[in-house]
Amino acid sequence: MSFDIREARLRNDYARVRDLVNRSDLIYIIDSDGDPPERYRIRYTCRSVEKLMPNGTPKIREVHDVAIYLHAEYPLKQPQLKWLTPIFHPNIHITGAVCIGAWWPAKTLDELLLTLGEMIQYKNLDPKDPMNSKAAAWSIRNRHLFPIDNRDLKGQSLQDMIVLGEPEADDLGINILG
Repeated sequence: MSFDIREARLRNDYARVRDLVNRSDLIYIIDSDGDPPERYRIRYTCRSVEKLMPNGTPKIREVHDVAIYLHAEYPLKQPQLKWLTPIFHPNIHITGAVCIGAWWPAKTLDELLLTLGEMIQYKNLDPKDPMNSKAAAWSIRNRHLFPIDNRDLKGQSLQDMIVLGEPEADDLGINILG
């Protein structure tokens, strides 16, 4: 029986993405294809800039879709990403191409989803290496507006909910956590 490393990675990524989506109020899997999935359509429901209005003010959009393809060379090479909804961001081209910066094979798909979500929210941007120069110039002039949406993308995991307190002694002198 052969062990397919790529298939194991895809299965692990799918489990991690489902866990993230189950915790998050802002990230959804709209569609996936394959078993395990190689293609995803992910939806974010957080505020970002769709475009600039003629008077220069940003038009806000709250629903954003991105297509992700985990090609045959994934995870050694970055997944193919294409923004499907209008967005005005220094690192997202008007054609939908996305620049996420450095990629490394240990980066998991759920981590990539958080990176993309933080781009939407204008928590993550690099106006000095733009794919959209107009958005880059605007972002440099308007840093005081960021983040556009400050909500947490990842939700709260069971581990996040565990609170360890100071030990208390019970009636028998046994220390317990309160």
